[in-house]
Amino acid sequence: MTADTITHEARSHHLQAVRQRLISNAPLYNFLLSPSTIVRSSAGEVVLHLPLDACHVNSRGTVHGAVSSAIVDFSTGLAIASHDLRDTTGASVDMHVSYLGTAKVGDTLEIVATAEKVGGSMAFTNCKINRIDGDDRVPVSMGRHTKFVKIGQKKPEEKNQG
Repeated sequence: MTADTITHEARSHHLQAVRQRLISNAPLYNFLLSPSTIVRSSAGEVVLHLPLDACHVNSRGTVHGAVSSAIVDFSTGLAIASHDLRDTTGASVDMHVSYLGTAKVGDTLEIVATAEKVGGSMAFTNCKINRIDGDDRVPVSMGRHTKFVKIGQKKPEEKNQG
């Protein structure tokens, strides 16, 4: 199945399943990102919303840098999965996060994650995290994330050597 032949409904269903699996299997994602919702997706791009509460902020009451990093990791994996409906989201190789602004409890973040290139071994992704302010989007952070995505090949079964 290629990215061009995947229906919107199939992509949405697949991404919801991958999102739920990631949240169920990773306690950090469950704690921080279970309130997130996927609001739209296309081949290689996912947009999520995340309402902020007390677990997302630092001692000054603004979104914690570690939360932004977790968002980048989580959302770019979903962008990779949206590319061709793969089940695996890759392993982090490199991540850079720039902190541009702030958000506080009660704010909602809009997260736009894009898989710029998904190759046979590596995927190169970007993520923009903005605070929703009415019709405006105010930058909070942005990240670049490289992931190893090569799907392992099964080893041939060893023959019983009697």
